[in-house]
Amino acid sequence: MITIPLDNTNLKPFYIQIYEYIRKEILNGNIAAEEKLPSARNLAANLNVSRSTVDTAYDQLVAEGYLDARPRQGYFANHVTHLKQIPTSAPQKENTEKNTKEAPPVHFDFNPDSIDLEHFPYSIWKSIGKNQLDLPSNFSAGDAKGDLPLRQAIANYLRGSRGVICRPEQIIIGAGLSNLLQMLCILFSRETIFAMEDPGYLSARQVLSTNGYSILDIPLKENTMDVLALAKTNADICYVTPSHQFPLGSVMPVSTRQKLLHWAEKEENRYILEDDHDSEFRYKGKPIPALQSLDKAGKVIYIGTFSKAISPAIRTGYMVLPMALLPRFERLIDNYSCPVSRIEQAILTDFIKQGYFEKHLNRMRKIYKGKHDCMMEQLQKYFPEKILEISGDNAGLYVLIRYLGPQTEEEILRRAQTLGMPLKSLKGYYQNLPFHYLPTFLLGFANLSEETIPDAIRSLSEKVFASPKPYLL
Repeated sequence: MITIPLDNTNLKPFYIQIYEYIRKEILNGNIAAEEKLPSARNLAANLNVSRSTVDTAYDQLVAEGYLDARPRQGYFANHVTHLKQIPTSAPQKENTEKNTKEAPPVHFDFNPDSIDLEHFPYSIWKSIGKNQLDLPSNFSAGDAKGDLPLRQAIANYLRGSRGVICRPEQIIIGAGLSNLLQMLCILFSRETIFAMEDPGYLSARQVLSTNGYSILDIPLKENTMDVLALAKTNADICYVTPSHQFPLGSVMPVSTRQKLLHWAEKEENRYILEDDHDSEFRYKGKPIPALQSLDKAGKVIYIGTFSKAISPAIRTGYMVLPMALLPRFERLIDNYSCPVSRIEQAILTDFIKQGYFEKHLNRMRKIYKGKHDCMMEQLQKYFPEKILEISGDNAGLYVLIRYLGPQTEEEILRRAQTLGMPLKSLKGYYQNLPFHYLPTFLLGFANLSEETIPDAIRSLSEKVFASPKPYLL
C-alpha cells in the first residue's frame, strides 16, 4: 500500500497532492514500470479520502500516460521513468539572475479565466467515453459542420436556456471561440470592417486582426455598446457580449439591443456577432435571454462555447448562422473537416441528451453562487467603501474591484505577483484608456474554495493593498 502524506494545510486539493506524489514516484523510479497500484477503493480507505478523489487523481495520471488502466485488472505504472534522464544537448552556462528567477507559486488563484474542475462529474464523462469508444462509427469521417446529433442537442439546449431560435442545420461546431472566428472569416472579404467594444475581448480582436480585418474600437457608454457612435462609423459587423459584457460584467439593456438590431437592419450586409460570454452563471434575477432571441431579420451571428460550463480542455464551441449566410458557408466548407473529434462530439451529445449537462450546470451555479457570495462578504469585511468599489458582480466567475487608494496599479500588480496571488488588470483590455481610469482588477473566484476565500481576501487586504484593519459593517 502507498503511503501518501496528505497535507490539510496545503491549498492544493487532495486529488492534486495524490496525483503529484504518484507522478513523482514513477519518474524517480520508486514505482517501477508494470508495478500494480492499489485500487482506488483501497487507497481512498487508506488515506481516509473519498473514492472520487482518488479516481480523479488516477484519471489524470492515465490521461498523461503515467498509468495504464486495464479492465478488471487495475492500474499499472507505465514505462516513463526514462524521462528524468533526458540529457541536454550541451552544458548550459549559468544564466543571469533575471533569467533563472522563477515565478513564485500561486497561493490564491484570482484568475478570472479559471474554473472549478474539482466538482466535474469525471466518472460520468469517463463512462460515456468508454461506451462511445466501442462504436466503430465514431472513427469514420463526419459532417464538416459537426455531427447532427450534437447540433440537435445544442439547438434544444439553446432554445430552452437562452431563447435562441435556430434549426440544427444553422449550427456549426468548432474547436472553441478562436477556431469559430477563423471559420467565420471565410464568409467575409477582407474589406469587411468590424466594430468592437472598448474595453473588450482581446483574443477575439487578435484573431480578426491577424486575418487582415480592420477593427474600429467603440468606447462603451454606460458600460454598454454606444450605438449612436457605432452608427457614425462605416462598420459592417459589430462584435458584442450583451449578456455579460467582457470584461466590465454589465448587461446590455433591451433598449440598446433594439437599437443595435435596428442598426444592423438598415444595411443588407450588416451583422451583429454575439459572443454569449459567461451566460450560464447569473446570481441575481432571471437569466438574460440572448440578443439573438430578439432578432427577426436574421442579423445576429451567435457564438458560444462549453469552456466555462464544462471545461476549456474539451475545446468545443458552436456558432449559429443566419439562414441567409448558410448556403454560402456550406459551399465554402465543402472540403473542410470538423476540427472536433467525433468521439468528443459523441460524448458531449450523450452528456447533454441524458441530462447530465443540465444537472452539472445547476450544481455549478449553486457552488459558484456560494463562492461569489462568500467573496462579496469578505471584500465588504476587509475593504472600506472609501478604498474599494465593487462592480460586475451579478454574473460570471469574477468581480471587478476598483481601487481608490494612494498606491499605483503597477505597485499592486508587482506585490501581488511576488506574494503568489497574481491579479489581472482591467487596463490591458482597453485600446483607448479613459482619462478617468483608476486601478481596477478582475478578481476571479471559481478556482477558490469557500474555505480559502476568507484567507485569500484577508491576505489581499493586508499584504497587497495594505488596507487598514478589517472594516466591520
